[in-house]
Amino acid sequence: MWRLAWIAHALRTNPRHLFDANIFYPEVRTLAYSDATLLEGAIAAPLLWAGVGPVLVYNLLLLGGFAGSGLGMFVLARYLTRSTGAALVSAVIFMLAPYRIEHYMHLELQWAMWMPLAFWAVHRAIDESSWKFGGLAGVFVSLQLLSCVYYGMFLAMLMVVLTVLLSAGGVRRARAALPGLLLGALVAAAIAWPYSRPYVQNARALGPRNPVEIARYSARPINYLASPRQSWLWGWTANRFGDNEVRLFPGAVATVLAIAAFAHRRRRLVWVYAVLAAVALELSFGTNGWLYGWLFAHVGALHGLRAPARFAILVSAALAMMAGFGVDALAGRLRDARRARVMTIAVLALLTIEYTPQKMILAVVANNPPDVYKMISSLGDGVVVELPMPVPEGLPGYDALYASWSAAHWHPLVNGYSGYYPPAYIDTLSYMRTFPDDGSIARLKHLNVRFIIVHRYFYESSQYAALIQRMVARPELKPGGRYGDPVDEAQFFELVAK
Repeated sequence: MWRLAWIAHALRTNPRHLFDANIFYPEVRTLAYSDATLLEGAIAAPLLWAGVGPVLVYNLLLLGGFAGSGLGMFVLARYLTRSTGAALVSAVIFMLAPYRIEHYMHLELQWAMWMPLAFWAVHRAIDESSWKFGGLAGVFVSLQLLSCVYYGMFLAMLMVVLTVLLSAGGVRRARAALPGLLLGALVAAAIAWPYSRPYVQNARALGPRNPVEIARYSARPINYLASPRQSWLWGWTANRFGDNEVRLFPGAVATVLAIAAFAHRRRRLVWVYAVLAAVALELSFGTNGWLYGWLFAHVGALHGLRAPARFAILVSAALAMMAGFGVDALAGRLRDARRARVMTIAVLALLTIEYTPQKMILAVVANNPPDVYKMISSLGDGVVVELPMPVPEGLPGYDALYASWSAAHWHPLVNGYSGYYPPAYIDTLSYMRTFPDDGSIARLKHLNVRFIIVHRYFYESSQYAALIQRMVARPELKPGGRYGDPVDEAQFFELVAK
């Protein structure tokens, strides 16, 4: 919600500095420390400007990611199978795959609707030797990149594989489609180049991801037997075969239907998607496989990504398409339209049963700006730091909350939460271990901090009282009173020059 709100705020106040978000002050390009969710933010902006509540806007976009992904897969599967029932099955598998529940806290990872639509456009471009669909394929890749940087880069790689596989089956048609597909590649590159600049600049400034972190989020074959713990049916596999972000089980029904696809009359297309699934599978192994390692050595853009296991979404997409072929193949063997409909309904019912999660963990978010943020807003400009701050070895602490709460005032914030932590911020955390001594006060002055907010709820009672007593004793810290914060009460101080 902070990212959506920041995009809406920046577009209205200072679009040229869209990526210079208010966290990790005085760093720049901080929105690009993680996925900017630019497309979702652009969609959310008019709603937020109109006064629609941020929680409602976020939930609409989150659920829209699920529904849109299902719709995109329906379009692809309907085109390839000519069967509405098969397309519905493919849509449900891609829309409700367990992978999505593993990532339901990641808005951008639900926005995968452009993947099947890009595949559909490539099929149309080659089948019809169409410039229009070739260009449209590039548009869909661009939309995927603007929705989720991970998925946009991953999709671009798989689009090359799909194009080669489809071209092998009809060289003459592929040659006729080549100009349109090149147009699509140019369209995608033209949009990706300016969007990638802040990410490239950050990568140069911050360096590549830690190899240990990349290895941690690289899948292993056993992880494809692990389902999220929220699954009522397969939740017991969560920690037995997987870990955080590497619970990748696609579902038993989907797997059986994908195997049945090899009985389909369009077996060449089935093999195309089987190879596509296999390539995505191998890439999801990251440093545990060989293909990703080779690409990592030759494609600098991958150095900023920490989770190769997220290639699993493309495994799900290919598997969902194969499952559609499987349903169509089984329906054809029944040779009775009524029985085929009954079978499709039964499959959809089984998928619903298998994919239904247990109760999800949700967060309560304050709708109105707390008094402490109203107060600092009334005092004019100034850099904010919120306490307690985490220690370097204990990140992120409460920084994610502070970043979210900053939407109530939009002052520059020393705290921040992201996939990256700038070295200067780590230095600040080291200084703040002994706050409020001379060194930490000097550090805050160096950062031009004006407002210090101390949240009582996050301290032990005696620890909080002792800290406030030490702060009051410092002549540079001017007490500003106690005010309500989103969780309890906060003490507000102003840092003055003395």
